[in-house]
Order: sequence, then structure tokens, then C-alpha cells
Amino acid sequence: MESKNTHSARPTRSALKALTMAAVIGFALTGCGGGAAGDNSGSRQLLLGHGADPSNPRSEAAEFFSNQVAELTDDQLTVQVQGSEQLGSDAEMMVSLSAGTLDLTANSQGAVSSSVPEMALFGLPFLFESSEHAYEVVDGPIGDEVALAAESAGFKVLSWWDNGIRDITNSKMPIETPGDVAGLKVRTPEDPMTIDIFNALKANPTPLAFNELYLALQQGAVDGQENPITNIASSKLHEVQAHLARTGHKYEVTPFIISMSTWESLSTEQQEAVQSAANEARDMQRALMVERSEELYAELEGEIAITTPELEPFRSATADVYDKWSEKFPDLVEQFKSEADSNRAEFASE
Repeated sequence: MESKNTHSARPTRSALKALTMAAVIGFALTGCGGGAAGDNSGSRQLLLGHGADPSNPRSEAAEFFSNQVAELTDDQLTVQVQGSEQLGSDAEMMVSLSAGTLDLTANSQGAVSSSVPEMALFGLPFLFESSEHAYEVVDGPIGDEVALAAESAGFKVLSWWDNGIRDITNSKMPIETPGDVAGLKVRTPEDPMTIDIFNALKANPTPLAFNELYLALQQGAVDGQENPITNIASSKLHEVQAHLARTGHKYEVTPFIISMSTWESLSTEQQEAVQSAANEARDMQRALMVERSEELYAELEGEIAITTPELEPFRSATADVYDKWSEKFPDLVEQFKSEADSNRAEFASE
């Protein structure tokens, strides 16, 4: 009961928007935030927003990044971190980034893909065997190509953080086959790839902001959801779900991005410090994600029923998703598949 009360006390949407406005106004008055504000004083503060809870590796990496930037610039450049969707949902933070009221965000693949559709391709169904497998592709030429597309949209990708391999939870039944997913009302992020995957599985995908998810599950507004185990645990979604299926149906990056206007307003030395800190934060965040994921499956064993379904039927059921996305990005989809397949055997489960 105690943890449920904690979740029900989360700020409402209107309260979040009020917080956002207050933050924006406060930064405008103090000469901090986007643009070139703060230059006259010889120091400057940037604003970083994300949606993760404090115990999530994304949150820890954001704080680490902030500390590293301050250290590398002798406090001439500092970063204020606002997590837990205090500055709005991932989609709302992308709007703020475009508007210049937010400088940086460790955001979601789905929200960013609204502006950079190529980014959705990281989440093609069953493309990667594990996060470590994904890194081999994300850190290569194809990651650079997607980052270049992001720059054309006004965002610089500082580094690719890890949002994990995603599983399905629900309150109705254990999931062993694609037929068990059919008909379930499954919360998804505002991500066209995820929606396509669950449409292919004949579920009822229901986009919903992450900060609204716990209550929606608790009240039965949706039957289930899909997320990496780290997000499930840090947001205590297992408290309001009965079953977890280790489907690993898609991978997601966490694009750690800065607005191009903010980036271009930094000095060369500041850019070098920000990039260095972003790379170090990426390595830390990825290590935490991999380490904690397996630990969390073991920890949650007694709190939620966990199944490991045979995945080949799921792959067959979602094969048409590749055909759909190939119509828009034929060369890029083939490149994703080719690069993932080139070292799949190294990461495939025994």
C-alpha cells in the first residue's frame, strides 16, 4: 500500500506543465538555459530533462554527465538535471528542445523518431539478440548515418545510451505464443515501430505517457505494457502486473541529444568537454543497464510470474513490419539487417 500511495501522489499533467513553465521562466530571468544566455557572466548553465525515475540508469548517467561537465570546465559550464518527467513527457521535451527552452535531453527513441523517422529502425522486431549485440551496430556507420539525419532536424546526438531489450507484462495471462498477446490492450510509447509490432501481434496498442502508466495499469485502463526490465523495476510496474514474458521483441536506444542551437553557441573547449562527458556517461549507463537487467530478472522472480516463450512464432508474426518499413527506407532497413546479421552468431543465446 505504501508504494502505491507514492505513485498516486505523482504530479498531475497540469502540475507538470506548471513546473515546466516555472523552470523556463526561472532560467530566462537568471540568464540560464538555451541560446547564448549566461555568456556575459563568464559562466553558463544548461538544462537537461529526462523521464526516468531516480533509480534508473538513465537518471544516474544524467547526474554523472552533469558532474563531469562541471569538472571538465572548472564550473564554467554546468548542467541542471530535471528527471521523472518534471519538464513534461518525452514528446513535450522534444518540443521544448526545438523551442530553445531546453538544452539537452536523454530521451526516448519513439519521441525522437517523430522528428527523425530513421531512428525508429533501431527497434525493428527481433533485430538484436541483446543490448551488447545492438552496440555493435549502433556505434558503427549506421549509427553515424542516423545521427546525421538528426542534425538535419536540429538535434545533435552526443551519444547513444541504452534503453534496453523490451519485454511484455500484463494482468491477464502468461504469454507463451503470439495468440496470447492478441486482444490485449497494451500501453506503448508514442513510437510508430512499437505500434506496428503490436498491431502485427493483433493486440490493441494504446499510446500513453510513461508517467501515466502505473495508474493506468493499477486501474485496469490498459491490460499490459512493454518496457525493458530496468524501467519495469524502477517504476515498480510489477506491483500492478501479474505476468512478465521475456519476449525481447525490440531494442531501443536512448538518444542523448543537444539542440543544435545550444551546441553551436558553445565554445570549442566547451563542446569538447560536453562530448567527452557524454561518452563517459554512455559507457556508465550501458554498463549499469547490462549489469542490472539480469539481476532484476532474478530479484523479481517471486514478485511476478516470468515466462520465456519460444520466439520463432513471434518473429514470423511480426515479419510484415520489415516489409512496411522497407517501403519507406529500403536501403537503410537492409543495412540494419545486414549489420545485425553479420555478428548475430556471437551474441545468439545457446
